[in-house]
Amino acid sequence: MIVRIIYFLIPLILLLDAVVYAAFCHKRTHAKPWLRLLWWLPSAAMVVFSIVLALQKQFAPDNSCWIKLFIFAFALCVIPKMMFAIAVLITRRWGKQSLKFRRSIYAIATFVSVLILCTTLHGVFIGPKELRVTRLSLTFKTLPKAFDGLKIVLFSDAHVGTFNHGWERFLARDIDTILAQRPDMICFAGDLQNTNPAELQPLIPLLARLAKQGIPVYSVLGNHDYSGYYYGTAAEKQKIEAQMIATQKEMGWQLLRNEHRFFYSSHHKDSIAIVGEEYCGVGLHSFDKSNIRRATAGIDANTFTLLLQHDPKTWRTRILPESHAQLTLAGHTHGGQVSIFGLRTTLLTYTDDYGLAESHGRYLYVTCGIGGLIPLRIGVEPEIAVITLHAQQ
Repeated sequence: MIVRIIYFLIPLILLLDAVVYAAFCHKRTHAKPWLRLLWWLPSAAMVVFSIVLALQKQFAPDNSCWIKLFIFAFALCVIPKMMFAIAVLITRRWGKQSLKFRRSIYAIATFVSVLILCTTLHGVFIGPKELRVTRLSLTFKTLPKAFDGLKIVLFSDAHVGTFNHGWERFLARDIDTILAQRPDMICFAGDLQNTNPAELQPLIPLLARLAKQGIPVYSVLGNHDYSGYYYGTAAEKQKIEAQMIATQKEMGWQLLRNEHRFFYSSHHKDSIAIVGEEYCGVGLHSFDKSNIRRATAGIDANTFTLLLQHDPKTWRTRILPESHAQLTLAGHTHGGQVSIFGLRTTLLTYTDDYGLAESHGRYLYVTCGIGGLIPLRIGVEPEIAVITLHAQQ
């Protein structure tokens, strides 16, 4: 994964070291070669670490602990030097005559470095372990009264491979929390794996608990659930995609691939449609396997329809104009995973990146998910969403 940025990262590390070394360390260590070597050692280690990760045969290491370690090392070794490099540039431009000004700038750089390091520590080692239950109620004119009070639990972006290697208990907690809501149905909006369905094998019994309670579990595939992040031959890619489909069937989940099911009331007099559309995305590792007309074929226009789609971008561009789905549930964005005072990177590319959106009485809810390929959460807690539907009286 890091191979994407390796050509930028290594020069950045070396440049920052050179700037700070020239400003603070060159004269002091002129007569002490071993101190000069010691100064460059952390950066050399970061460069080697980056190269090792870049040489991984797969998109990401199987053990997410390596990613956590890399993030921590970056915050410890690179971010402080970046802050002090900025401080050097500021003081050379505006603080040549004022010692007090220079000291103030360096004090601020120190404070910001410590703050970022502490925030990163929390984001890596605490943030991904948290869980928030988001509750909302939605009222619809077209919802049959038999379904008034219908409770849906939505979760997404489990990235189960990240829960291996010591974090299994947190996935177990998430499953327990879902079941504790006593939902009428469970919806999963995609990205069950990181790169390979083999990640799921140790945790299949845990994930299968959802369907074993007699609660229907409807799911769709996310971009990570195909083979785009798996490096192998065409035959190997086809095999792992088939394994993902078989694994969800083994767990008792109803995987919807441009198709739908009807969910009936207790007396089988009324029904609503549950539509699952395959992934539709743009950009690197993105592709379009969706077919909304096929997915909704045979559904009466008066039938209340709930639609699952991994990527929320399609809600405004295709789902609203090409279907009558009253409620769409999605994931994919992870809520940016990092939110500082409400600012997150996903706002740059998504109109609806997280939370509830509405258009003429039709709704979209985008969950930030329970996991992630990169185990980092700052200001965006993992969540499950409990959505209660009401019929307008």
